[in-house]
Amino acid sequence: MKEKKMNGFIIMLEKYITPVAEKIEAQRHISSIKNGMISLMAILMVGSISLIVMGLGNFFPDGSSIKTLFDNYNDVLGLPFMFTYGLLSIYAAITISYAHSQKMEIPVLHSVLGAVLATAILNVKVVDGAFDFSFMDSRGLFIAIFASLISVEIMAFLIKKKVTIRIKGLPDMIGKTFEAIVPLLIIICISVFISIFTQEMSGGKALPEVFVTVLGPATQGIDTPVAVFLVALFEMIFWFLGLNGYAILVSFTLPFMTQYLTENAQAFASGGVPTHIFTENFWGYFMACTGSGVTGAISILGLMSKSKELKAAGKASIIPAIFNISEPVVYGFPVAYNPYLFIPFVIGTPILSVFSFYVFKLGFINKPVVNVGGMPSPIAQYLITLDWKAPIYAVIIVILGIIMYYPFFKMYEKSVLAEEEKVAEVDKELEELDLDF
Repeated sequence: MKEKKMNGFIIMLEKYITPVAEKIEAQRHISSIKNGMISLMAILMVGSISLIVMGLGNFFPDGSSIKTLFDNYNDVLGLPFMFTYGLLSIYAAITISYAHSQKMEIPVLHSVLGAVLATAILNVKVVDGAFDFSFMDSRGLFIAIFASLISVEIMAFLIKKKVTIRIKGLPDMIGKTFEAIVPLLIIICISVFISIFTQEMSGGKALPEVFVTVLGPATQGIDTPVAVFLVALFEMIFWFLGLNGYAILVSFTLPFMTQYLTENAQAFASGGVPTHIFTENFWGYFMACTGSGVTGAISILGLMSKSKELKAAGKASIIPAIFNISEPVVYGFPVAYNPYLFIPFVIGTPILSVFSFYVFKLGFINKPVVNVGGMPSPIAQYLITLDWKAPIYAVIIVILGIIMYYPFFKMYEKSVLAEEEKVAEVDKELEELDLDF
């Protein structure tokens, strides 16, 4: 009876949620933001390496020659950080406009130029006759997102309506350059108008300042235990339905998480105290330690299973789990559409994620300051926080995951063993027949 109810629940989720998720993932603006933000990871990792190098000096006692050396060259060591994190909005304009122009099927180069120009104009203000570029970092990130999408849309509209300069007989590259003049001019004029209007109406504030003031509570609202719970919950529902929950949700959360990480990194670099928790690496290496849903715990249980099938799945998925890859577990055991594992995977994971949030909130572990990608656990956890307690906590998460999954896994194991026994009996009967053709 319970199994019938669970199957009915799964069918209902598949019917109503899957189509919505697929539409969201396919929507061109959301897709462009997601792809563009993901492309930023290379920039963030370069800046993070610089931050790690700067932090190495903290391992040596004050007054030591090595510590003094790091202190003396701190500004030089921080240059990669300054030119990556400090210009994040410009890089976002490049990556997002690149992705969006491809979807709109218009010339990429001039689309990128338009997005960069719009972002620069909107994020810069004049103070005492000098340009203030301080909002080119994460504070201008959301402006960069909107400016990139809108500028590409404007260029696509003008090109398709042929509001351009067309000169026959020119080489293709030169012809496209002339074609881009009018769209670029219009984008610049609109951006300048918005910038001037915003500063006049706000008493000299740049658009990012106004944006932060107006939407400040909303941008901070995602860095809460409630947000962590909901993100984890919906991610697990999507994964349970066989969809990549991270890929669906990251479009909405990555701009916020990137801003949080940048602010943390800047605070760390300047000797301050990082304040944010819900960064991408917190999601990827603490909420989803060893894979979305702490699937590494299932791999370990599989290795200890009496079932040949589950043991084989454990062997196949344990190495990917170390690198935070969850697909072998989700599709191999499987977890997707598996009613036995629904409760720990979909309900238990958000609870464990909130627990991790409070571990950071209460100061047991340093807040994330570094972006890493593809690094294995528990090395990644250390690099993210530069805190020796983080790798230990990663192990604790997996242990908690094992405890969480254990009773449900044993129920599932029992059903698999029963099926294996049936198959073994059939094979034995066939052997006893000893049919000789």
